[in-house]
Amino acid sequence: MEDALSIISTQHQLGMAIGMDLKLRPMLLHFSKSCLNCLDITAIHYYFYQDEHLKHYLSLPVVDQNEIPSDEIPMLAEKFTSAACGYHAVNAEGENNVRYYFALGATGFASLHSRQTCLDSATLNMLLPIFQRLAISCQASIEHEQLLQAIDARQKAEELITHQLYHDDLTSLPNRRRLMQELEIQLERMREENRQGALLFIDLNRFKAVNDTLGHAVGDLLLQAVANLLRTTLAAGDFVSRLSGDEFVVLLDASHIDSKHSDCDIIPLTDRVVDKVKAAFSHPIQAGEHLLHITPSIGIEIFPHENVDTAKIMRNADAAMYIAKSRGPNSAVYYHPSMCKEVELRLEIEKELKTAIRSADEFTLFYQPQYAATGECIGAEALLRWNTAQRNLSCPSMFIPVAEDTGLMLELGRWVLFRACSQLRELQESCVPNTFKRISVNVSAAQFNQGNFLNDLINAIDQTGINPNMLCIELTESSLIKNVSDTVRKMGELRKLGIQISVDDFGTGYSSLAYLSQFPISALKIDQTFVRNLHENKGNNAIVETIMSLGDSLNLSIIAEGVECREELDALQSLGCEYYQGFLFKPPLPYDQLLPLALQGQPTISYSTDPSAT
Repeated sequence: MEDALSIISTQHQLGMAIGMDLKLRPMLLHFSKSCLNCLDITAIHYYFYQDEHLKHYLSLPVVDQNEIPSDEIPMLAEKFTSAACGYHAVNAEGENNVRYYFALGATGFASLHSRQTCLDSATLNMLLPIFQRLAISCQASIEHEQLLQAIDARQKAEELITHQLYHDDLTSLPNRRRLMQELEIQLERMREENRQGALLFIDLNRFKAVNDTLGHAVGDLLLQAVANLLRTTLAAGDFVSRLSGDEFVVLLDASHIDSKHSDCDIIPLTDRVVDKVKAAFSHPIQAGEHLLHITPSIGIEIFPHENVDTAKIMRNADAAMYIAKSRGPNSAVYYHPSMCKEVELRLEIEKELKTAIRSADEFTLFYQPQYAATGECIGAEALLRWNTAQRNLSCPSMFIPVAEDTGLMLELGRWVLFRACSQLRELQESCVPNTFKRISVNVSAAQFNQGNFLNDLINAIDQTGINPNMLCIELTESSLIKNVSDTVRKMGELRKLGIQISVDDFGTGYSSLAYLSQFPISALKIDQTFVRNLHENKGNNAIVETIMSLGDSLNLSIIAEGVECREELDALQSLGCEYYQGFLFKPPLPYDQLLPLALQGQPTISYSTDPSAT
């Protein structure tokens, strides 16, 4: 009677211990502790099927060795494959205890290790329904956890889909869809609070050239680096998004505005933010193995104002960005209604350029002569002109920046190179005197850094049959430092061909003496900004004097461009400059007017008084 009551009490305690927790592991731990307390056993282990293989799941107490003896696995698998309940006892020879294996349905089984005495039959029979209930609870817990995992996986999938819907894959910044949502919220808030907000439309200058010359992989790395740069530069509350391509949009957080003064002028506050952005871009940006100098063009729209919505805010900021781009690198412009016509003009130029490039019939080259102090014409610079029927589009200062920004300059550059070589061939066949030394061709950074530039140049030389000793390639300072090792290699190939190399607009870019000494160049051109009013500007005078000294030390010819008056010429001569180019001598001329100048071979300086735009 007493034994029966003890069995019933044990069965009750073990039964109550089942299902104490919905989670499998806590439930088994609770049940195992009850087994160790109520039964004459030393340990309990659980083995579950995972991917159709038996694997240890849990032991109490925790032990280092939990593996089933390998010789017992086939027997247990066969015995318990279809058994909902049941047990099997193993008394291994040489061991002081007995292992009892209880089936847990399709889940697996439990292993109870008894002390030196075996469990009696009454206890074993009592345990059968207990482990049958435990099997049901294990299966329920597993299904519950699988359900939770499925719900969690679905929730994560939904979160991922939502994130992808509202974020850019490459940079993880909010995308256009998310930006328009946030802009709508801010516009409404600014109206309610009678405050002003600001939107910055940021475009990376010459980003297409990076893709074209270094590849899209480097371009992607650059975009990621710019995204991180904007995140770290701007305030935590500023909303930074990537619109598309190389376009980023920033919504300034209201914290930039003093909340105690709602009528505070937002313009100076926005200016400070813009200055921070410009300063951040003043340093080279790491994109993989490349250090790239990238500048932004920034269009700014202040809102709200009358009859404005989110779409109009974006259009206005975009228009201001286009104007900023036309004003040169690192420019920022606030939107004004008058800008619409200017933007329309840029779009018209782009459209007409694309049409004109297909045949190239509307393009021609003019040449601005270069002179020595002794009066001889020593060469000329080839300058692109566009003879379009729409005269308002033909100004080089208008169409060339558009061509560069849109990538059209690469195709135009190839045309210029071939055309200049063809006309140089005519000059050489006309037996120009030895005093006429070169035709200079401007090569953009994008064109020079293209992988096929050398092949294009060699093809032009071979097809036209020129003597390359009279060809000079003019590069800007920014072209030189995109990839110094590649630049040095390409320059070396040019010099092997006998081609001269000059650095155009010297003093306006990033060159340093350390870089300059690496490049096998033959000449420097002093930018016209330093020549302008040289006789009156002490600062420019000091810069030109330094450039002259640099040329002497590196054995380089120095050419001053943009010379427009006799006083500037006198100042240049007093500093030792011997070669000049500018309207004081000749404006850019059609090729048929250059030919007689080149053939004269005698001093021909005549001072022009009409410094028209080049």
